[in-house]
Amino acid sequence: MAKLGIMSDQQLPPQQPRPRKIPPHILRRRRIVAVIILLILLALIGWGIWALIGLFLPDDDDQATPQPTVTETASPSPEESEEHDDEQSADACDPQMLTVTGGTDQDSYGPDEIPEFTLTVTHDGDVLCDASLGSDQQSFVVEDADGEFVFSTRACQVDPQEQIVEMEPGQSEEVTFEWERVGTDEDCETIIDEVEPGEYQLVVAMGEREAEPVTFELEED
Repeated sequence: MAKLGIMSDQQLPPQQPRPRKIPPHILRRRRIVAVIILLILLALIGWGIWALIGLFLPDDDDQATPQPTVTETASPSPEESEEHDDEQSADACDPQMLTVTGGTDQDSYGPDEIPEFTLTVTHDGDVLCDASLGSDQQSFVVEDADGEFVFSTRACQVDPQEQIVEMEPGQSEEVTFEWERVGTDEDCETIIDEVEPGEYQLVVAMGEREAEPVTFELEED
């Protein structure tokens, strides 16, 4: 019996050792080393490609340096400049050479009719000149029969504009204005919606040049 027991022990297969697990910190270290090696390989490959391209590129010294182009521009002589300026612009008109007249489209107006005023400027000089005829120079004034102030475009004017007009001798320029039959004071602080019927006079001016009064009438109902 003892002999059989010994033979039974010898027939058992030998036990294999279990594989050991790699610790996590060693795995991380190996991965980092692998990434570093990969980056180094990529850098070496890129450097090799760049060096190969450089063999086929010309040197900077062999390239021609572009030269600036110089263009000469002829300057006009002082005499030519003066003649050109004379052709382009004229002197300001002498106010004494401008005649200003006023007018109305009718001598009298019914209750529902709107008077239309005209301001005419005529150049009575002998030379071409520039006249300032903008709304900043225009003036339409209405006075009653006694010469008392009734209305003026200057009193309530908003954003007057300058306008220079080149005028030839004998040339005339005309401006029209429709009066809504309202009255105001000289500071535009009081507005009268409807002025009374009666006789009135229109006095127009362009700058410092004033025309003779023109009489008209607003009829009763």
